[in-house]
Amino acid sequence: MTTSTLIPARPGGTATADTAYEAYAVSPTSATEVASPTRAVVDRVPLLALLAPLVLFTHGIVSWVDGLDSLDDTGVLGGLGGLEAAREEGALSVAAGILLVASVSGFAWLTVALGARLRYLPLALPTAVLAAFGAGATGAVWVGHVTGLLGDTVPAALSSGGAVLTGVALAVVLVALAVEGRLPVGSVVVAAVAAGVLLLPWGLEPLGAVLLLIASGPLTRQPEVG
Repeated sequence: MTTSTLIPARPGGTATADTAYEAYAVSPTSATEVASPTRAVVDRVPLLALLAPLVLFTHGIVSWVDGLDSLDDTGVLGGLGGLEAAREEGALSVAAGILLVASVSGFAWLTVALGARLRYLPLALPTAVLAAFGAGATGAVWVGHVTGLLGDTVPAALSSGGAVLTGVALAVVLVALAVEGRLPVGSVVVAAVAAGVLLLPWGLEPLGAVLLLIASGPLTRQPEVG
């Protein structure tokens, strides 16, 4: 009895040892894919779409409470012992300014993140630049007002111009997403109503913030892959 009778040859194939090696062999590409961890891109749109309107709502409430000092000559309700660095600005006024800057910055960041979702309309870069400029202008005006560099009377175009620019950039991105079918048209309509409410000189920021929160409802959900 020879060895050839114990181990039959595979017709048209290779040796058994080679076949086993090929079955368990891993290509260099697949080995690299297994060894390197997958880098997932974090989508911050849902979080920003929730936080930015909430911060704006908080700013509106704080501004309301801070405005109550005009009803009291002692300033007990509004000032709450002011900060020395802010001169005549009270603690609530400083807090309201910080919340406003944070809110505008949040909407600017949301604009940039939403612009990245656009597939066909080349509006991501210009809206991102406009939103960032608006947020920076808002922060610069607030710092200048708090430190006394801009004085007590600041023109309305200067004090709210940055927020308006950021709002315009966000509106352009929302309309573009609706045109591409990636955002319900109803959300754009509600956001437009919220913008109109915010532009009214009646201090309706909390209501406008609630409307923006409703409009951004679809954005708080993760987008479908594909």
